[in-house]
Amino acid sequence: MNQTASSRAIVSILAMPTSVNNSNTDQALPGSAKGTPDTLPDSSWTSILDAIPEGISVHSASGEILFANRKLCQLYGKPLSELKGLSCCEVFQDGPACPHEQVLAAGTAVPLVGEVRVSGRNLSVTFEPIFDERKNNCGFMRVMRDVTSERHAQEQLLKAERFATLGQLLSGVAHDVGTPLNVISGYAEFLLMRRKPEGEGHKELSAIVDQTRRIAAMFGQALDLTQPAQGRTDAIEIKALLADSLDLIGHHLRKADVKAGLTCRIIPPLVYGEAQQLRQAFFNLLLNAGQQVGAGGRLQVVIDEAAGVPGFLGLALFGTEASGAGHDFSRSFAAFFAAQSETETTGIGLYLSRRILDEAGAKISFTEAGEQGVGLIIHLPVNAGSRA
Repeated sequence: MNQTASSRAIVSILAMPTSVNNSNTDQALPGSAKGTPDTLPDSSWTSILDAIPEGISVHSASGEILFANRKLCQLYGKPLSELKGLSCCEVFQDGPACPHEQVLAAGTAVPLVGEVRVSGRNLSVTFEPIFDERKNNCGFMRVMRDVTSERHAQEQLLKAERFATLGQLLSGVAHDVGTPLNVISGYAEFLLMRRKPEGEGHKELSAIVDQTRRIAAMFGQALDLTQPAQGRTDAIEIKALLADSLDLIGHHLRKADVKAGLTCRIIPPLVYGEAQQLRQAFFNLLLNAGQQVGAGGRLQVVIDEAAGVPGFLGLALFGTEASGAGHDFSRSFAAFFAAQSETETTGIGLYLSRRILDEAGAKISFTEAGEQGVGLIIHLPVNAGSRA
């Protein structure tokens, strides 16, 4: 139900006849002057209003709060007893943009221009008139709907569109740069063949050849990140793939003043999945992890045996903040870990990373808290049959 339909339904509830006793101080409205509703819905309707996910407050024509449901009280961290009797301006502080006077004058619903932010949530607000049995406008209702997830989804869509545009741009740049890069590399290799190892210019020409190859390889890896899944199952040298991912993300980490290292405690077996997709998943994870530990922090990726998980290889990601304290990835990546992360995950590409890892048959968990904080553990299958 959209906000307008929901608001109208609630107004209908408030307009229904009620058997409330005016002597009940929790239900009776302060005063019954002309133009002011003198009763609230009885306890059964109050229970319904409390169960509605929107934050609802009922006001007299003067703006005085007569009733607030449970959700609104939770949003503002105050019980109904503290809110009753206060003006809407005292509680909500919408300022001159508050349109309740317009609602009373016109007798029609009016949305608040823009959104308000309360308790870390984005909320859209609609004001609805309330009429008495004689169809006189006797007050108004303020309905606050949580649109945080919607705004997050819109932001993620915009990011996805930007990345799609970036992928097209990168593809064009790679194609245009490829030709001159091949010319430079070709001439450098030709001249290098005519030089002896100890001869003049050999070292410089070798550097040119190495760097042009490195540029070509980085373009190829970056283009892989823009490609859709092909449904392949590749045998992957995970150490090399993670080293490539750290190399690709190096610029972003240096810009964020975050250092990163890779430790391999065993000779890792091959793992199975789609290489370019896993590279993208780890690129996104490392990018977000760098943002989480912050400037002066450090990331450490550890390849080790998967204790207690036969048929899998363990990859652990630990973070250290600038203060030296171990970072808790169970907090910063909580939505990534949750099954319902599609609408709650924050960060660039984390939902995509989770989906790629799920399709690769990976198992995701966190370490116990320790000196290194709480690390993220990803177990990857070491044989194709382990994929779920």
